[in-house]
Amino acid sequence: MRTGQILLSLLIINLFIILKVQAQTQSYKQFNNEFDFNHDLSQKWALEFNAGQSWTTLPGHDNLFSSLGQVYGRLWVHYAMNDKWKFSFFYAYYYNHYVPEIDQRQAPEWRSAMQAIYYIERRRAIITTRWRIEDRHIYNPDSVYEAVDRLRGQIKIVYPFNRKVIDLHVLYGIASDEVMFKTSSKVSGPEIFDRNKFTMGVGYGLTRNTQIELTYGNEYLPRGSVSDNYNAVQVNVVFNDVLPRLKKFIFGEKKTPEGSSAN
Repeated sequence: MRTGQILLSLLIINLFIILKVQAQTQSYKQFNNEFDFNHDLSQKWALEFNAGQSWTTLPGHDNLFSSLGQVYGRLWVHYAMNDKWKFSFFYAYYYNHYVPEIDQRQAPEWRSAMQAIYYIERRRAIITTRWRIEDRHIYNPDSVYEAVDRLRGQIKIVYPFNRKVIDLHVLYGIASDEVMFKTSSKVSGPEIFDRNKFTMGVGYGLTRNTQIELTYGNEYLPRGSVSDNYNAVQVNVVFNDVLPRLKKFIFGEKKTPEGSSAN
């Protein structure tokens, strides 16, 4: 199947889901933003840190910044086994603010996860399939951190439009679809199917090591008699090769003493 056909299929399926559930759910709008900091330790090992937040509308208030819903920090370790497979682990802290207008209670969460990504290259397009297992510990109404396991499967396509690879001044498209399944619990509800998340948008290379991405995302959460539907605008800023550039910014470039010569 060609890249264009995959993108079109994802779009049609998710537009159908979005239109179908609008009349059956409570719908909210959100603004999400995330800052990603990446650093390669070697050809196989890398570190990554994410910091983000989520804002939400309230009933009767359409402002995307009506209420702060969530803030989080997440630390990754990546291992690239070869050109096709990458394995990762993260540990994260999520703080869900108390927003009674959308039935969201205050619920801090500690989360760890393991994931595997398989890369498929089709000319300039990069297609990835990802599986992730999350171990979540969420603060429940009984003042106890309750364990919830979640399995996530995603297919994602990144396509550079004006060059073969993502680099300076390169515009690229992004599309993904993800399904999530969870264990039932008091804090997360009895449903096994957790949600479907569809994302599409564009990115741009501001520098050789910095990209900015603007995407639209739809999340459908089946929840008993009344389900939730979130339409979110997200802005991500990605910084690559962070530590050497930070060191150079703080300490400046190391100068060679006069009279010495490089061997």
